[in-house]
Amino acid sequence: MSLENTVQILYTACKAGYCVGAFNIVDYLSLEAVIHAAETHHAPVILQTSSTTVRRYGAERLVALTRTLADRTPIPIGLHLDHGTEFELIKECIKAGYSSVMIDASRYAFEENIARTHQVVELAHCYGVSVEGEIGVLAGVEDDLVVQHDKAIYTTPEEAIEFQARSEVDFLAVAVGTAHGFYKEEPRLDVETLREIHKRVSFPLVIHGGSGLSMQTLQTLVSAGAAKLNISTQLKKDYIDSLESYLSAHSNEYNPMRMLDNTHDQLVKTVGAYLQVLGSAGRV
Repeated sequence: MSLENTVQILYTACKAGYCVGAFNIVDYLSLEAVIHAAETHHAPVILQTSSTTVRRYGAERLVALTRTLADRTPIPIGLHLDHGTEFELIKECIKAGYSSVMIDASRYAFEENIARTHQVVELAHCYGVSVEGEIGVLAGVEDDLVVQHDKAIYTTPEEAIEFQARSEVDFLAVAVGTAHGFYKEEPRLDVETLREIHKRVSFPLVIHGGSGLSMQTLQTLVSAGAAKLNISTQLKKDYIDSLESYLSAHSNEYNPMRMLDNTHDQLVKTVGAYLQVLGSAGRV
């Protein structure tokens, strides 16, 4: 199966009442591990790349690598640009063949956010690419963006409805108390607002900041209406930790493939656990 338009994957999830995991990959190893986990658990999945990853490899190369594996599996797979802030880089991903892109203009005032988002939507839809927007401000660290917890801004249902109607974005990330990176203190999640937004809209909702949340909390967010949930930091941590632990235990071994296989297996376990709790396992 070739790459699928991300919004179609999400609408299928909305109708069936489950959530699709969106996992940030950094290289071929992590890309392959996420798809392997999705195949093992018969689950649709979204592969995400940050702007940093796109700059490192180039959008065309990332699309080619993903298609190489996507064409060999019956699993629905989307390739998504996470937190795009620069129009030229977003355009590069659109033209290269990404399934979807995110335009994150949430740091701007509401009207400016709408204008910048709509500019991307107009271009992306010409190429059959769907778009994620964001309103509200999440705390934590994402690429070069750092937001303190006391500067976070939660999304209201009225804002979500107006923003989507005017920007024509396909799916929307909302701020309900989650944060990028690991949590230094217990997050104060506004699940009721997420539930209220979900009741009042017909488009898929996205939750960022899934790393570090308990499995019970993730299930609560899914039941409240999350259709896409982002996991980035946990995958990166497990990637690095598995390399370090293997090197520590095999300091006299000079076989990189064994080390990489060990990391691959760990990432498959990590992703598989999320697919189970999000309810997407067994849906394909």
